Amino acid sequence: MSKKKNTKKANVEDDAFDFDSYRQEVIKGLMSGKKLTGDEGLLKPLIANFVEGALAAELTDHLAEDEALGIANKRNGLASKELRTESGPVDITYQRDRNGSFEPITVKKRQKQMGLGFDNQILELYAMSNSIEDIRLHLIKMYGAEMSQARISGVINQVWELVEKWQNRPLDTCYVVMFIDAVHVLVRRDGQMRKVALYVIYGITTEGKRDIIALIPGQGSESATEWSRCLQQLKNRGLQDVFYVCSDGLAGLRDVIAEAFPQANIQRCMVHKIRNCFRLLDEKDSRQVMRQLKDVYNAVNEAEAKRKLEDFGEYWEGKYDVVVDLWKKDWSDLMGCMDLSPALKKLTYTTNAIENLNREIRRVTKTKGGWPSDKSLLIQLFLSLERKKGSWNKTVQSWASIRRELMRSHGIRFTQHIE
Repeated sequence: MSKKKNTKKANVEDDAFDFDSYRQEVIKGLMSGKKLTGDEGLLKPLIANFVEGALAAELTDHLAEDEALGIANKRNGLASKELRTESGPVDITYQRDRNGSFEPITVKKRQKQMGLGFDNQILELYAMSNSIEDIRLHLIKMYGAEMSQARISGVINQVWELVEKWQNRPLDTCYVVMFIDAVHVLVRRDGQMRKVALYVIYGITTEGKRDIIALIPGQGSESATEWSRCLQQLKNRGLQDVFYVCSDGLAGLRDVIAEAFPQANIQRCMVHKIRNCFRLLDEKDSRQVMRQLKDVYNAVNEAEAKRKLEDFGEYWEGKYDVVVDLWKKDWSDLMGCMDLSPALKKLTYTTNAIENLNREIRRVTKTKGGWPSDKSLLIQLFLSLERKKGSWNKTVQSWASIRRELMRSHGIRFTQHIE
Protein backbone atom coordinates (compact mmCIF):
# COMPACT_ATOMS: atom_id res chain seq x y z
CA MET A 1 0.00 0.00 0.00
CA SER A 2 2.85 2.37 0.89
CA LYS A 3 4.55 1.70 -2.41
CA LYS A 4 1.37 2.52 -4.32
CA LYS A 5 1.03 5.87 -2.54
CA ASN A 6 4.62 6.80 -3.29
CA THR A 7 4.11 6.04 -6.98
CA LYS A 8 1.02 8.26 -7.15
CA LYS A 9 2.85 10.97 -5.24
CA ALA A 10 5.57 11.01 -7.86
CA ASN A 11 2.91 11.37 -10.56
CA VAL A 12 1.37 14.39 -8.86
CA GLU A 13 4.62 16.19 -8.27
CA ASP A 14 6.93 15.17 -11.09
CA ASP A 15 5.06 13.93 -14.13
CA ALA A 16 4.94 16.57 -16.85
CA PHE A 17 1.68 17.02 -18.70
CA ASP A 18 2.15 16.04 -22.33
CA PHE A 19 0.67 19.15 -23.92
CA ASP A 20 1.59 18.14 -27.47
CA SER A 21 -0.22 14.83 -27.20
CA TYR A 22 -3.17 16.47 -25.46
CA ARG A 23 -3.37 19.13 -28.19
CA GLN A 24 -3.55 16.44 -30.87
CA GLU A 25 -6.27 14.61 -28.91
CA VAL A 26 -8.33 17.80 -28.62
CA ILE A 27 -8.01 18.57 -32.34
CA LYS A 28 -8.98 15.03 -33.21
CA GLY A 29 -11.91 15.19 -30.80
CA LEU A 30 -13.19 18.49 -32.21
CA MET A 31 -12.96 17.14 -35.77
CA SER A 32 -15.02 14.13 -34.73
CA GLY A 33 -17.73 16.34 -33.21
CA LYS A 34 -16.87 16.16 -29.53
CA LYS A 35 -17.50 19.15 -27.24
CA LEU A 36 -15.00 21.14 -25.23
CA THR A 37 -17.32 21.29 -22.19
CA GLY A 38 -19.81 18.94 -20.57
CA ASP A 39 -19.49 15.53 -18.97
CA GLU A 40 -17.40 14.21 -21.88
CA GLY A 41 -15.72 17.56 -22.54
CA LEU A 42 -12.24 17.63 -24.02
CA LEU A 43 -11.03 20.28 -21.54
CA LYS A 44 -11.47 18.12 -18.44
CA PRO A 45 -7.94 16.58 -18.37
CA LEU A 46 -6.34 20.03 -18.70
CA ILE A 47 -8.52 21.49 -15.93
CA ALA A 48 -7.61 18.61 -13.61
CA ASN A 49 -3.90 19.12 -14.35
CA PHE A 50 -4.03 22.86 -13.68
CA VAL A 51 -5.97 22.45 -10.43
CA GLU A 52 -3.68 19.70 -9.15
CA GLY A 53 -0.63 21.78 -10.07
CA ALA A 54 -1.97 24.83 -8.25
CA LEU A 55 -2.77 22.80 -5.13
CA ALA A 56 0.69 21.23 -5.16
CA ALA A 57 2.33 24.68 -5.44
CA GLU A 58 0.19 26.02 -2.58
CA LEU A 59 1.16 23.09 -0.35
CA THR A 60 4.86 23.59 -1.16
CA ASP A 61 4.60 27.26 -0.10
CA HIS A 62 2.72 26.32 3.06
CA LEU A 63 5.32 23.76 4.11
CA ALA A 64 8.10 26.28 3.44
CA GLU A 65 6.35 28.82 5.70
CA ASP A 66 5.99 26.21 8.46
CA GLU A 67 9.67 25.33 8.19
CA ALA A 68 10.65 29.00 8.46
CA LEU A 69 8.57 29.26 11.64
CA GLY A 70 10.11 26.12 13.08
CA ILE A 71 6.89 24.11 12.76
CA ALA A 72 7.36 20.42 11.95
CA ASN A 73 5.12 19.51 9.04
CA LYS A 74 5.33 17.55 5.80
CA ARG A 75 3.30 15.93 3.06
CA ASN A 76 1.09 13.14 4.29
CA GLY A 77 -0.74 11.03 1.74
CA LEU A 78 -3.26 11.70 -0.99
CA ALA A 79 -6.90 12.54 -1.24
CA SER A 80 -9.25 12.83 -4.18
CA LYS A 81 -12.62 14.37 -4.92
CA GLU A 82 -14.89 15.37 -7.76
CA LEU A 83 -15.25 19.04 -8.62
CA ARG A 84 -18.16 20.53 -10.52
CA THR A 85 -16.81 22.92 -13.15
CA GLU A 86 -18.15 24.69 -16.23
CA SER A 87 -16.67 21.82 -18.23
CA GLY A 88 -18.49 19.19 -16.23
CA PRO A 89 -17.36 17.01 -13.29
CA VAL A 90 -13.58 16.73 -12.92
CA ASP A 91 -11.75 14.25 -10.68
CA ILE A 92 -8.67 15.63 -8.96
CA THR A 93 -6.01 14.05 -6.73
CA TYR A 94 -4.12 16.24 -4.26
CA GLN A 95 -1.76 15.92 -1.30
CA ARG A 96 -2.42 16.69 2.34
CA ASP A 97 -0.13 17.84 5.12
CA ARG A 98 0.47 15.94 8.33
CA ASN A 99 -0.62 18.77 10.66
CA GLY A 100 -3.84 19.45 8.77
CA SER A 101 -3.08 23.18 8.87
CA PHE A 102 -3.01 23.58 5.07
CA GLU A 103 -5.93 25.74 3.89
CA PRO A 104 -5.77 25.87 0.08
CA ILE A 105 -7.16 28.80 -1.88
CA THR A 106 -7.50 27.20 -5.30
CA VAL A 107 -9.98 24.62 -4.02
CA LYS A 108 -10.93 25.07 -0.40
CA LYS A 109 -11.60 22.20 1.99
CA ARG A 110 -15.08 20.76 1.44
CA GLN A 111 -15.45 22.87 -1.70
CA LYS A 112 -17.23 20.86 -4.39
CA GLN A 113 -17.35 23.33 -7.26
CA MET A 114 -15.17 25.98 -8.81
CA GLY A 115 -15.08 28.48 -11.63
CA LEU A 116 -18.80 28.19 -12.24
CA GLY A 117 -19.29 31.51 -13.96
CA PHE A 118 -22.57 30.14 -15.26
CA ASP A 119 -24.00 30.46 -11.75
CA ASN A 120 -24.40 34.21 -12.24
CA GLN A 121 -25.97 33.60 -15.65
CA ILE A 122 -28.42 31.14 -14.12
CA LEU A 123 -29.44 33.54 -11.36
CA GLU A 124 -29.78 36.44 -13.80
CA LEU A 125 -32.00 34.38 -16.11
CA TYR A 126 -34.09 33.18 -13.16
CA ALA A 127 -34.45 36.77 -11.93
CA MET A 128 -35.89 37.60 -15.37
CA SER A 129 -38.70 35.03 -14.75
CA ASN A 130 -37.26 32.26 -16.94
CA SER A 131 -38.18 28.73 -15.94
CA ILE A 132 -35.50 26.17 -15.06
CA GLU A 133 -36.06 24.42 -18.39
CA ASP A 134 -35.78 27.73 -20.26
CA ILE A 135 -32.47 28.37 -18.50
CA ARG A 136 -31.17 24.92 -19.39
CA LEU A 137 -32.00 25.41 -23.07
CA HIS A 138 -30.51 28.93 -23.07
CA LEU A 139 -27.17 27.69 -21.72
CA ILE A 140 -27.02 25.00 -24.37
CA LYS A 141 -27.89 27.39 -27.19
CA MET A 142 -25.64 30.26 -26.13
CA TYR A 143 -22.65 28.46 -24.62
CA GLY A 144 -22.95 24.78 -25.49
CA ALA A 145 -23.02 24.08 -21.74
CA GLU A 146 -25.22 21.13 -20.85
CA MET A 147 -26.57 21.30 -17.31
CA SER A 148 -29.27 19.19 -15.74
CA GLN A 149 -32.37 20.75 -14.22
CA ALA A 150 -31.18 19.43 -10.85
CA ARG A 151 -27.86 21.26 -11.26
CA ILE A 152 -29.64 24.52 -12.15
CA SER A 153 -32.08 24.11 -9.25
CA GLY A 154 -29.10 23.58 -6.97
CA VAL A 155 -27.57 26.91 -8.03
CA ILE A 156 -30.87 28.71 -7.46
CA ASN A 157 -31.53 27.09 -4.09
CA GLN A 158 -28.12 28.21 -2.83
CA VAL A 159 -29.62 31.73 -2.74
CA TRP A 160 -32.00 30.65 0.04
CA GLU A 161 -29.39 31.37 2.70
CA LEU A 162 -29.24 35.00 1.52
CA VAL A 163 -33.04 35.20 1.40
CA GLU A 164 -33.37 33.93 4.96
CA LYS A 165 -30.72 36.37 6.13
CA TRP A 166 -32.58 39.23 4.42
CA GLN A 167 -35.98 38.09 5.77
CA ASN A 168 -34.67 37.95 9.33
CA ARG A 169 -32.34 40.95 9.28
CA PRO A 170 -32.68 43.46 12.13
CA LEU A 171 -34.86 46.42 11.13
CA ASP A 172 -34.42 50.11 11.81
CA THR A 173 -36.09 51.10 15.07
CA CYS A 174 -38.21 53.69 13.24
CA TYR A 175 -39.73 54.26 9.80
CA VAL A 176 -41.21 57.60 8.83
CA VAL A 177 -43.72 56.10 6.40
CA MET A 178 -44.78 52.48 6.04
CA PHE A 179 -46.92 51.31 3.12
CA ILE A 180 -48.72 47.99 3.50
CA ASP A 181 -50.56 46.05 0.82
CA ALA A 182 -51.18 42.48 -0.32
CA VAL A 183 -50.69 40.76 -3.67
CA HIS A 184 -52.34 37.40 -4.32
CA VAL A 185 -50.27 34.58 -5.81
CA LEU A 186 -50.68 30.83 -6.33
CA VAL A 187 -48.65 28.69 -3.91
CA ARG A 188 -48.92 24.98 -3.16
CA ARG A 189 -50.66 24.30 0.14
CA ASP A 190 -51.47 20.76 1.36
CA GLY A 191 -50.78 19.32 -2.08
CA GLN A 192 -52.99 21.82 -3.94
CA MET A 193 -52.38 25.16 -5.61
CA ARG A 194 -54.13 27.87 -3.61
CA LYS A 195 -54.35 31.63 -4.00
CA VAL A 196 -52.70 33.19 -0.98
CA ALA A 197 -51.90 36.75 0.04
CA LEU A 198 -48.29 37.89 -0.16
CA TYR A 199 -47.99 40.67 2.42
CA VAL A 200 -45.82 43.45 1.03
CA ILE A 201 -44.38 46.00 3.47
CA TYR A 202 -42.45 48.94 2.08
CA GLY A 203 -41.09 51.93 3.96
CA ILE A 204 -39.24 55.22 4.12
CA THR A 205 -36.38 55.27 6.62
CA THR A 206 -35.43 58.20 8.83
CA GLU A 207 -32.69 58.91 6.28
CA GLY A 208 -35.21 59.18 3.46
CA LYS A 209 -34.32 55.85 1.85
CA ARG A 210 -36.98 53.64 0.31
CA ASP A 211 -36.73 50.10 1.65
CA ILE A 212 -38.56 46.80 1.17
CA ILE A 213 -39.14 45.92 4.81
CA ALA A 214 -40.64 42.46 4.30
CA LEU A 215 -42.34 40.07 1.92
CA ILE A 216 -44.36 37.56 3.92
CA PRO A 217 -46.41 34.73 2.34
CA GLY A 218 -49.72 34.30 4.15
CA GLN A 219 -51.82 31.23 4.82
CA GLY A 220 -54.82 32.24 2.73
CA SER A 221 -56.60 35.39 1.56
CA GLU A 222 -55.76 38.79 3.06
CA SER A 223 -57.06 39.29 6.58
CA ALA A 224 -56.57 41.60 9.55
CA THR A 225 -55.48 38.59 11.65
CA GLU A 226 -52.68 37.80 9.21
CA TRP A 227 -51.65 41.45 9.14
CA SER A 228 -51.41 41.36 12.93
CA ARG A 229 -49.00 38.41 12.65
CA CYS A 230 -46.92 40.27 10.04
CA LEU A 231 -46.66 43.47 12.09
CA GLN A 232 -45.64 41.47 15.15
CA GLN A 233 -42.82 39.94 13.09
CA LEU A 234 -41.57 43.44 12.32
CA LYS A 235 -41.58 44.34 16.00
CA ASN A 236 -39.71 41.14 16.83
CA ARG A 237 -37.02 42.28 14.38
CA GLY A 238 -36.54 45.60 16.14
CA LEU A 239 -39.11 48.00 14.67
CA GLN A 240 -40.47 50.19 17.47
CA ASP A 241 -42.18 53.19 15.90
CA VAL A 242 -43.82 54.29 12.66
CA PHE A 243 -45.01 57.85 12.07
CA TYR A 244 -47.39 57.29 9.12
CA VAL A 245 -48.96 54.05 7.89
CA CYS A 246 -50.65 54.12 4.48
CA SER A 247 -53.00 51.24 3.66
CA ASP A 248 -56.18 50.26 1.91
CA GLY A 249 -59.53 49.88 3.66
CA LEU A 250 -59.44 46.22 4.70
CA ALA A 251 -61.94 45.62 7.51
CA GLY A 252 -60.26 45.52 10.90
CA LEU A 253 -56.89 46.66 9.62
CA ARG A 254 -57.04 50.05 11.32
CA ASP A 255 -57.40 48.43 14.75
CA VAL A 256 -54.52 46.06 14.04
CA ILE A 257 -52.21 48.92 13.05
CA ALA A 258 -53.26 50.99 16.08
CA GLU A 259 -52.52 48.09 18.41
CA ALA A 260 -49.07 47.41 16.91
CA PHE A 261 -48.02 51.08 16.59
CA PRO A 262 -50.23 53.22 18.86
CA GLN A 263 -48.57 56.52 17.88
CA ALA A 264 -48.85 55.96 14.13
CA ASN A 265 -50.94 58.31 12.00
CA ILE A 266 -53.07 55.97 9.88
CA GLN A 267 -53.65 57.28 6.37
CA ARG A 268 -56.17 55.73 3.98
CA CYS A 269 -54.78 55.56 0.47
CA MET A 270 -56.42 58.19 -1.75
CA VAL A 271 -55.72 56.17 -4.89
CA HIS A 272 -57.63 53.16 -3.54
CA LYS A 273 -60.53 55.40 -2.61
CA ILE A 274 -60.63 56.98 -6.07
CA ARG A 275 -60.60 53.52 -7.67
CA ASN A 276 -63.50 52.41 -5.50
CA CYS A 277 -65.47 55.49 -6.54
CA PHE A 278 -64.64 55.05 -10.21
CA ARG A 279 -66.73 51.85 -10.36
CA LEU A 280 -69.81 53.91 -9.43
CA LEU A 281 -69.47 56.53 -12.17
CA ASP A 282 -71.06 56.83 -15.57
CA GLU A 283 -68.33 56.87 -18.16
CA LYS A 284 -69.32 60.27 -19.51
CA ASP A 285 -68.92 61.80 -16.02
CA SER A 286 -65.70 60.10 -14.98
CA ARG A 287 -63.20 62.76 -16.07
CA GLN A 288 -65.05 65.61 -14.41
CA VAL A 289 -65.68 63.64 -11.21
CA MET A 290 -62.00 62.67 -11.00
CA ARG A 291 -60.96 66.30 -11.31
CA GLN A 292 -63.37 67.35 -8.57
CA LEU A 293 -62.27 64.59 -6.18
CA LYS A 294 -58.65 65.46 -6.87
CA ASP A 295 -59.45 68.99 -5.71
CA VAL A 296 -60.69 67.47 -2.44
CA TYR A 297 -57.48 65.64 -1.52
CA ASN A 298 -55.24 68.41 -2.92
CA ALA A 299 -56.86 71.01 -0.66
CA VAL A 300 -54.47 73.00 1.55
CA ASN A 301 -56.18 71.86 4.76
CA GLU A 302 -59.05 69.74 6.05
CA ALA A 303 -61.53 72.64 6.20
CA GLU A 304 -61.01 73.43 2.52
CA ALA A 305 -61.21 69.72 1.66
CA LYS A 306 -64.55 69.51 3.43
CA ARG A 307 -65.87 72.50 1.46
CA LYS A 308 -64.68 70.91 -1.80
CA LEU A 309 -66.54 67.70 -0.95
CA GLU A 310 -69.68 69.68 -0.12
CA ASP A 311 -69.39 71.49 -3.47
CA PHE A 312 -69.05 68.13 -5.18
CA GLY A 313 -72.15 66.81 -3.39
CA GLU A 314 -74.23 69.85 -4.36
CA TYR A 315 -73.08 69.67 -8.00
CA TRP A 316 -74.01 65.97 -8.31
CA GLU A 317 -76.90 65.98 -5.83
CA GLY A 318 -79.13 62.96 -6.26
CA LYS A 319 -76.72 61.19 -8.62
CA TYR A 320 -73.45 60.56 -6.80
CA ASP A 321 -74.55 60.83 -3.18
CA VAL A 322 -73.11 57.35 -2.69
CA VAL A 323 -69.66 58.68 -3.61
CA VAL A 324 -69.97 61.44 -1.03
CA ASP A 325 -71.02 58.86 1.56
CA LEU A 326 -67.93 56.74 0.81
CA TRP A 327 -65.68 59.71 1.48
CA LYS A 328 -67.51 60.70 4.64
CA LYS A 329 -67.35 57.13 6.00
CA ASP A 330 -63.53 57.16 5.93
CA TRP A 331 -63.06 60.91 6.32
CA SER A 332 -60.77 60.89 9.37
CA ASP A 333 -58.41 58.35 7.78
CA LEU A 334 -58.40 60.18 4.46
CA MET A 335 -57.64 63.52 6.12
CA GLY A 336 -54.73 62.23 8.22
CA CYS A 337 -52.22 63.95 5.93
CA MET A 338 -53.90 67.34 5.63
CA ASP A 339 -51.73 69.13 8.18
CA LEU A 340 -48.51 68.05 6.48
CA SER A 341 -46.35 70.01 4.06
CA PRO A 342 -47.02 69.37 0.35
CA ALA A 343 -43.87 67.18 0.05
CA LEU A 344 -44.68 64.95 3.04
CA LYS A 345 -48.38 64.95 2.23
CA LYS A 346 -47.72 63.67 -1.28
CA LEU A 347 -45.48 60.97 0.17
CA THR A 348 -48.13 59.65 2.56
CA TYR A 349 -51.54 60.00 0.93
CA THR A 350 -50.99 57.45 -1.81
CA THR A 351 -49.57 53.98 -2.06
CA ASN A 352 -48.13 54.77 -5.50
CA ALA A 353 -44.70 53.79 -4.21
CA ILE A 354 -45.84 50.34 -3.16
CA GLU A 355 -48.01 50.05 -6.28
CA ASN A 356 -44.84 50.40 -8.35
CA LEU A 357 -43.25 47.66 -6.28
CA ASN A 358 -46.34 45.46 -6.63
CA ARG A 359 -46.24 46.02 -10.39
CA GLU A 360 -42.77 44.49 -10.47
CA ILE A 361 -43.93 41.60 -8.28
CA ARG A 362 -46.87 40.94 -10.61
CA ARG A 363 -44.55 41.10 -13.64
CA VAL A 364 -42.49 38.33 -12.10
CA THR A 365 -45.40 36.16 -11.00
CA LYS A 366 -47.89 36.55 -13.87
CA THR A 367 -46.02 34.13 -16.14
CA LYS A 368 -45.96 31.39 -13.51
CA GLY A 369 -48.72 28.86 -13.08
CA GLY A 370 -47.92 28.68 -9.39
CA TRP A 371 -45.14 28.12 -6.88
CA PRO A 372 -44.30 24.75 -5.33
CA SER A 373 -43.39 26.39 -2.00
CA ASP A 374 -42.98 29.67 -0.14
CA LYS A 375 -39.23 29.13 -0.47
CA SER A 376 -39.30 29.07 -4.28
CA LEU A 377 -41.56 32.14 -4.37
CA LEU A 378 -39.29 34.17 -2.10
CA ILE A 379 -36.11 33.18 -3.95
CA GLN A 380 -37.66 34.32 -7.23
CA LEU A 381 -38.85 37.64 -5.81
CA PHE A 382 -35.57 38.28 -3.97
CA LEU A 383 -33.51 37.82 -7.14
CA SER A 384 -35.91 39.82 -9.31
CA LEU A 385 -36.19 42.73 -6.89
CA GLU A 386 -32.43 42.82 -6.28
CA ARG A 387 -32.00 43.05 -10.03
CA LYS A 388 -34.35 46.08 -10.08
CA LYS A 389 -33.01 47.60 -6.85
CA GLY A 390 -32.22 50.93 -8.49
CA SER A 391 -35.92 51.54 -9.13
CA TRP A 392 -37.19 51.05 -5.56
CA ASN A 393 -34.19 51.93 -3.38
CA LYS A 394 -33.95 55.63 -4.22
CA THR A 395 -33.78 58.49 -1.76
CA VAL A 396 -37.01 60.48 -1.47
CA GLN A 397 -36.96 63.81 -3.28
CA SER A 398 -36.85 66.96 -1.12
CA TRP A 399 -35.89 64.86 1.90
CA ALA A 400 -33.95 67.70 3.55
CA SER A 401 -37.10 69.82 3.83
CA ILE A 402 -39.16 66.82 4.98
CA ARG A 403 -36.52 66.08 7.61
CA ARG A 404 -36.74 69.64 8.96
CA GLU A 405 -40.52 69.30 9.14
CA LEU A 406 -40.26 66.03 11.04
CA MET A 407 -37.84 67.58 13.52
CA ARG A 408 -40.29 70.44 14.16
CA SER A 409 -43.42 68.31 14.36
CA HIS A 410 -42.13 65.22 16.17
CA GLY A 411 -39.16 66.54 18.09
CA ILE A 412 -37.22 63.92 20.06
CA ARG A 413 -39.48 61.15 18.77
CA PHE A 414 -37.76 61.69 15.43
CA THR A 415 -34.34 63.03 16.39
CA GLN A 416 -33.56 60.11 18.73
CA HIS A 417 -33.41 57.89 15.65
CA ILE A 418 -31.03 60.08 13.66
CA GLU A 419 -28.55 61.24 16.28
